[in-house]
Amino acid sequence: MDRLDVPVPAPVEEVFFGKYRILQRLAAGGMAHIFLASIDGPDGFSKPCVIKRVLPEYANLEAFSRMFADEAKVAALLTHPNIVQVFDFGKIDGQYYLAMEWIQGQSLDRVLRHAWKSAFPLGQRVAVDVGIAVADALAYAHSKTLPDGTPLKLVHRDVTPGNVLVSRDGIVKLADFGIVKSAVNVERTSVGVVKGKYAYMSPEQITNRELDHRSDLFSLGIVLYEASTGKRLFKRETVEQTIVAATQVQVTPPSQVSPGFAPELERIILRLLEKEPDARYQSARELAMDLERFRASQHWTSGGRELASLVTSLFPADRPGNTGAALAAFSGASGSGMSSGHMSPLDDVQGLRPGPPVEERTSATLHSPPPGPLPVGEPPFPWPVVLTAGAAVCASALFWYFVA
Repeated sequence: MDRLDVPVPAPVEEVFFGKYRILQRLAAGGMAHIFLASIDGPDGFSKPCVIKRVLPEYANLEAFSRMFADEAKVAALLTHPNIVQVFDFGKIDGQYYLAMEWIQGQSLDRVLRHAWKSAFPLGQRVAVDVGIAVADALAYAHSKTLPDGTPLKLVHRDVTPGNVLVSRDGIVKLADFGIVKSAVNVERTSVGVVKGKYAYMSPEQITNRELDHRSDLFSLGIVLYEASTGKRLFKRETVEQTIVAATQVQVTPPSQVSPGFAPELERIILRLLEKEPDARYQSARELAMDLERFRASQHWTSGGRELASLVTSLFPADRPGNTGAALAAFSGASGSGMSSGHMSPLDDVQGLRPGPPVEERTSATLHSPPPGPLPVGEPPFPWPVVLTAGAAVCASALFWYFVA
């Protein structure tokens, strides 16, 4: 298994890749590189974007080329506020590329890890806000049709914290439709091919059974469990143990992990994590409505402000003008070529090498567990940061008052 090489983002000499001006290399994987770029125009017009560029030696692999093209075809059909927008696909000088919108923020995976290191628990409110946004994105994607009205029948298959991005403005976006199952690539997503990350797979996905949209809801349930309790659900010390836990759906109720856990939110999460698809929510829209009702019952407002404060508190160096830190959400380039560049640098990636077709390989990616459980609690707002800033402002005002 290849280790993802994620160097410190470094500027590159000003070069052009087609119409894109390359500003900075953000990450280098076994099969693709990720760059910060811009599209320039007259009178100082410049729009930043992210380029995922495939290495030339893989452009001639038929299986890989089809897979990358499938990702572009599906992404081109999806336009939603909570989905990372892919707006261009092509081939220049033998290199395939995708152009994506630039998200200034962090992946939920990195937020969870930094929260643990900083003893700054996320809690139920953040989980609910993330859950509503991702459920809205999935509801849109699951119901999307082709231009002729044919149902797309999309299944993301990789709903994980690494593919959920949180911007500095508190906007949540779902990324990476690289291993999506849909009507676009149905002949290449047959039963018997395991694609995804074992610790976030549904029982039917991990046992190679036929999937539908309810598999994504199970994966989202795992994400919400971990975000709200601060504890990994199925991840174990070994791959085998992880697979057994995910297959058997060994779920400790959130209230046993986090004392005082809201019973209604526990009901929602446990329903998402039902082993049988028929026992789960039957649509992402139904889930989003249930989460919204719960949020209203707690008298919580929409969480954009809280999420924005969370990101800026955990990543104080990630501020406008600090490109390297701000683009940490794009800190990986999939070694398998199936990621849109939002993978955590802590991930191990199984690379695709010239040889057997991609259908004979697995794209499973396992997240390394933190040294211990994430802290449990409920941070309604980062008051220490606010109070410190307020004290500084007051001290400055008093100084100038007496000096004047």
